[in-house]
Amino acid sequence: MEQEKTIEEQIKEELKEEERRIRELEERVSKLEQIARVSNQRLVELQKDYELLKERYRRDIEEFRKYGYEKFALDILEVLDNLERALEAKTEDVNALRSGVEMIHRQLLSVLEKYGIRAMELENMEFDPMLAEAVERELSLDSPPNTVIRTLRKGYYLHDRVLRPARVVVSYAEEELT
Repeated sequence: MEQEKTIEEQIKEELKEEERRIRELEERVSKLEQIARVSNQRLVELQKDYELLKERYRRDIEEFRKYGYEKFALDILEVLDNLERALEAKTEDVNALRSGVEMIHRQLLSVLEKYGIRAMELENMEFDPMLAEAVERELSLDSPPNTVIRTLRKGYYLHDRVLRPARVVVSYAEEELT
């Protein structure tokens, strides 16, 4: 009988131990469920923030494309104002008028340079098809073959990229005639 009691007590203790472990596991499951809820909620918030950020970025890009040249436009308008004043000038003095137009030309070049636009200097350089279009060829005894001898239309860089290629006249040698 005593042995039965011991077995019964042993089973009761094991049952209590199992119940304690079950409670511990239930608590852990409850904590993990809470963590999962918080994590899922945070994920939803982050996705919402991401979508809002994407939309804002799209609007910023659109606005930049629309208004990004505002400073450049204002600087060009200053040049236009000076050009209009020169055209309105009531002067018979051609030299004064020419001097005014030269000043406006320098002002325009300064504005262009401020924004990274600069003219190409290609004359007396070897012809480079990446920088210029050869629209004419001309016999030249003074220049080596394939040299730019005249610029018909200036080319321009925008920073380090060709904005507009030049149109040039390229030399050739007498031997190329045959």
